[in-house]
Amino acid sequence: MPATPLCAPPHFSIRAGGWGLLRTGGGSRLPLNAMLRKTMRLSLCLLALVASSTAFAWLGRPVAAQAPPAAGQAPDAAQAEFFESAIRPLLADNCHACHSAQIGTPFGGLRLDSRDGLLAGGDSGPVIVPGRPDESPLVQRLHGRPMLMPPLGPLADDDIAAITRWVEMGAPWPEATLAAAGADPPDPSAPFDLPERRRTHWAWQPVQAGEPAVDDDAWPATPVDRFVLAALDEAGLAPAPDADRAALVRRLSFDLRGLPPTPAEIARFAGDDSRSAYADLVDRFLESPHFGERWARHWMDLFRYSESHGSEGDPDIPFAWRYRDYLIRAFNDDVPYDRLIREHLAGDLLPDPRLAADGRTNESMIGPANFRLIEHGFQPVDPWEDRVKWTDNQVDVASKAFLGLTVSCARCHDHKFDAISQKDYYSFFGTLYGARPTVRAVDSQAVLETNRDALAALKADIRGLLAAAWGAAAESVGDELLAGLEPAADEADGAEDADADRVDEAEAGPAPDPASGSVLAAWQALAEVDAADFPGAWRELRAHWDAEIADRERYNAEHFEPKWDLTGPDYAEMVGHGTGLTATPSKPGEFAIEQRGDLLLTGIYPGGAYTHLLSTKHPGVIQTPSFEIDSDYISFRVMGGDLSFVNLIIENYAVPRGGIYHLRHSPKTDEMGWVQWDTEFWKGFSAYIEFATQDDATRFQLDPEDSQLRHRPTRRGDGRSFIGASRIVFHDEKRTPKETVVPILSLLGGDAEDAASAAPAEPASREELAALIAHRAGEAVAAWRDDRLSEQQAVLLDELVRADLLTRSLEELVDLRAPVAEYRLLERDVPVARRAPGVIDEAAPDQPLLVRGNHRNLGEPVPRGFLTAVDSRQYPEPGLVRLHLAEAVTAPDNPLTARVAVNRVWRYLFGYGIVRTVDNFGRLGDPPSHPALLDYLAAGFVDDGYSMKRLVRRLVLSRAYRMSSQASARAAEVDPSNRLLQHANLRRLDAEAIRDAMLSISGRFDPTMYGPSVPVHYAARRGLTQGDPNNGPVDGDGRRSIYQEIRRNAHNPFLEVFDLPKPATTRGQRDTTNVPAQSLALLNSPFVIGQAAEWGRRLAEGEATSVDGRVTHMFAKALARPPSETERARVADYLNAVATERGVDRSLLLYDAAVWQDVAHSLFNLKEFIFIP
Repeated sequence: MPATPLCAPPHFSIRAGGWGLLRTGGGSRLPLNAMLRKTMRLSLCLLALVASSTAFAWLGRPVAAQAPPAAGQAPDAAQAEFFESAIRPLLADNCHACHSAQIGTPFGGLRLDSRDGLLAGGDSGPVIVPGRPDESPLVQRLHGRPMLMPPLGPLADDDIAAITRWVEMGAPWPEATLAAAGADPPDPSAPFDLPERRRTHWAWQPVQAGEPAVDDDAWPATPVDRFVLAALDEAGLAPAPDADRAALVRRLSFDLRGLPPTPAEIARFAGDDSRSAYADLVDRFLESPHFGERWARHWMDLFRYSESHGSEGDPDIPFAWRYRDYLIRAFNDDVPYDRLIREHLAGDLLPDPRLAADGRTNESMIGPANFRLIEHGFQPVDPWEDRVKWTDNQVDVASKAFLGLTVSCARCHDHKFDAISQKDYYSFFGTLYGARPTVRAVDSQAVLETNRDALAALKADIRGLLAAAWGAAAESVGDELLAGLEPAADEADGAEDADADRVDEAEAGPAPDPASGSVLAAWQALAEVDAADFPGAWRELRAHWDAEIADRERYNAEHFEPKWDLTGPDYAEMVGHGTGLTATPSKPGEFAIEQRGDLLLTGIYPGGAYTHLLSTKHPGVIQTPSFEIDSDYISFRVMGGDLSFVNLIIENYAVPRGGIYHLRHSPKTDEMGWVQWDTEFWKGFSAYIEFATQDDATRFQLDPEDSQLRHRPTRRGDGRSFIGASRIVFHDEKRTPKETVVPILSLLGGDAEDAASAAPAEPASREELAALIAHRAGEAVAAWRDDRLSEQQAVLLDELVRADLLTRSLEELVDLRAPVAEYRLLERDVPVARRAPGVIDEAAPDQPLLVRGNHRNLGEPVPRGFLTAVDSRQYPEPGLVRLHLAEAVTAPDNPLTARVAVNRVWRYLFGYGIVRTVDNFGRLGDPPSHPALLDYLAAGFVDDGYSMKRLVRRLVLSRAYRMSSQASARAAEVDPSNRLLQHANLRRLDAEAIRDAMLSISGRFDPTMYGPSVPVHYAARRGLTQGDPNNGPVDGDGRRSIYQEIRRNAHNPFLEVFDLPKPATTRGQRDTTNVPAQSLALLNSPFVIGQAAEWGRRLAEGEATSVDGRVTHMFAKALARPPSETERARVADYLNAVATERGVDRSLLLYDAAVWQDVAHSLFNLKEFIFIP
């Protein structure tokens, strides 16, 4: 029988219908019996997976077994939180009226207000079987078997699913768990006593720093060690010996950079005998740009980072990756932690924005993007309820991440265990409820205002020159009108420039509509009247328009409710941002200079709000105050390009998809006009209207021309966009307002705002009418020049300009060519703004307390503020509430923030936090194992200016961090969970580090930092091929895992199997599971196989060395250590078997990529490869 490679792991898969043929590492296909023999050979391979029930045996190197975290002293924090937020309110709302102690004798003898009552049951016996929802009568009754409960109607499907999940997890009940652990559960009949709860729980107490005395002053290398040693001394334990240098460099490299050390780094550290060798290594790793990538990923777990909203369609969160890049830069730059908090909560409101090193990026503006990383339901039945849920999620994430508190457990009632009242919850809730989703420009102000002053000054000069040219031209307008009555030899003269089509359209377009109040329409009508009939025709025209305007005004007053007029004081009520906006509304007469072609401008604008008066690259968003939709229709007067949008945002529902909560309009015109929306379906909902440029619209536009990119928001065109708006009205009939300011009024009665032209005119002939038009044109030009143009004059001037009676052509405006060319050059240098998701605050009132958390049961309004136990001040100023919240969270006397932060860092470096429930410092969380150490670190963290790098350095320089993972027999007996840190905790690498290590070792690693994420790779079963732009490459282009796209509905399967958390809420402590799927992934994942092949190829094509040298090199890269003699022998046996099979000299195998792929793949499958010793 021919030899087969001893170490080649089988690449197997289970197919429908049974086992198929299986490919070996060498590429041949074997039937099942051959595969089994090959698998047995693999078990003898030098790189076999070796494990026992008590310890991993890494090729003869014993490693201590680790017990799971202690349980029993406190409930599982996640389960308790789930009960408090989802189950207790359900039971209270639907069951306690009949089945609780509050009614004396409960119906059927059944109490559902305690776990004992559920287990004891009533007249019919127990109602739950913990862990078995299918056998629990309570769950069966919710489904109507044999009778429906509650009797007044079934619970919602989500509520039934929550109770089913609760029973499935063992029906945890916090009070019962506390009692079982020997703690006193709260008395449900006792009044909520916030001061007492604050006084009696350790987390609310002020931080107190101090160092303990120890018996052995020789062991501690830093003050941190004194605390660890003191606790060990008290328990009669001795610290483990130091880890060897190979283990230490690997541990440090993964902890600080998330990557394995290179052989050169290993050799440098091993050969450095100086006393500062380790400290120098630490400093090098801290200064690596990979430090920011590693630690930003930790932070992303806290803020449930995702680039999509989930639910149906999984719509994108536009530009979410910029938040990830912001975090990487922040950690690399060692931005103070308190500053990072302020930026997250109120970065857009800070008076001192932090700029990137190049001065071009407003880093602070990106921080609030975390509020946008929420899950949205698709077309929820009740969008108000959806808004309450995601605001609750924002409260939950912010309070856990920064404070280590389960504030959301007080949504339906006072917190059952902690010093957090329900009013506290709604104070916190109110600070975030008014934060609307939006997209923010994140360039520095200097970048956003590039050439702004120069453009404004040059535009004023151009206006003056153009006014002079038009003033002269206005004198001959009458002559041109009269000349136009004669047959024209060539109406297209002068139209041979770059904008010939647009000029032709202006000159030869459709005839003016008389109903529009056009001056030219009136001229055309009266010019054909006989001279004798002209005075009568004029009087008839006047009478018609006098009556028409009166009718229009009456019609508008009867049918429309004016809501906002953006030409006046109402503009100050708008919420907006963007360099395209002005502090006050634009007066009539504004214009925008065209960026190319012969036309200088398109027209003269009426009063209103515009984003493009200096450049169409300037961003701009205008949002109305919130209002309750109480009319069948809403109409608005708007203009804009085809890349601008008007959105109706209902209950802050910003998902960019069609459906029942989606009203959008793209104006696609450079003239103001009325647009109507039918809003009858949404009556009763809270909403606001948004006018936005292309990339700034809350409901981001997908490119309809790129149908392949179904889920990728893309910028169309060159980033130019503009929008303008003036009026908004509500009404109940399907009609739009009629215009009451029309050009003809300038002829009929002059301008009421200009006394010199207010007297009625009575032209007796067409020559006098032509002269009158010329006169009114001259008045309008003069008013425009002096910046005193009225609305009536603006519409007249706009008509004359668009008709080219006042020319816009640079071919004719010789004196304006140079300044316009200069303007265009300056405008060309204006950058297109870079965007990130963000929020903008409306001036929302205090929010009402929701009785039992029900948004349909409103209590009294609760003033916005923080937690009373920390800061009882209220935040009355609208628009600044998040800034006040940030100040309270980072206040020096807040006892929680620094403790929570240092505990998280400790957890990332030591495996578990000093408080093991890192997201819960409340009574249901674990108490600190080293309370004095926690306070010492917290105080030092503040004293060091909240420097994360200094804190990390302080911890990794300690002897405690450098201990081996070898537990003593005494420690295994006295402290099996290693709470006292007698030895280092054995830790499995997280999902990203496993993947990144393979990329780094194989040579496929692409160190490129920042930028849009690499799309998720989908399996063929999703119907997407490798070439589909929605389907990313198997190896993610070699980029680090942090740059791989994270979508709520499409997870990276390799990362997911190694416990990448789902982006739902704060996850300060990831799960570490041990499931068969992980071994299968290491054996069969296309990614793993691909990296093994890449490594094997590079080795085979690299510089020829000895077999022994190559094996040593591979072990150094993969495990940061040399192979043992036994391991060398196993590799030799494998190579000899291959050489014998092929009949070649073993040295020739140096150039065989398949052989080294098998060795590489075996290394990847070692337990040692995915664990930190």
